[in-house]
Amino acid sequence: MPLEGWKPEAGDLIEIDRGFYKHWSVYVGDDDIVHITGLTGMPDRGFASSSNGKAIVKSEPLECVVGNCNYRVNNKYDGTRQVYPVPEIIVRANNKVGKTWTYHDFAKNREHFANEIRYNKARSDQAGPRADAKQGKQG
Repeated sequence: MPLEGWKPEAGDLIEIDRGFYKHWSVYVGDDDIVHITGLTGMPDRGFASSSNGKAIVKSEPLECVVGNCNYRVNNKYDGTRQVYPVPEIIVRANNKVGKTWTYHDFAKNREHFANEIRYNKARSDQAGPRADAKQGKQG
């Protein structure tokens, strides 16, 4: 699990390189992340691991989710969006744990989730700005 860049701090967004897509999560400290994964309970290694458009929010150790993939801190909107205070980011993330998430690759994916927790704006660059606009999620 090669880390690219600096060590994560609580509240950071973690981008995990899965090859043809990026898996996003929120680092909540103590080497744990909060992220969206499939309902099966199996480690998330697939692009659309959620079943029937449903996924679950989990808190898991970073190293278990990363596996052998490269990952990095990527708070890419910090210069253009208001960032919640770290304690609030952690509370927002942890309050989602155990809840079902209606998942869609282009409209409500893992990157949308992570950005919503940190910035209160759901957005996914890998889904494209047109997908966000169609869902009424500009900017």
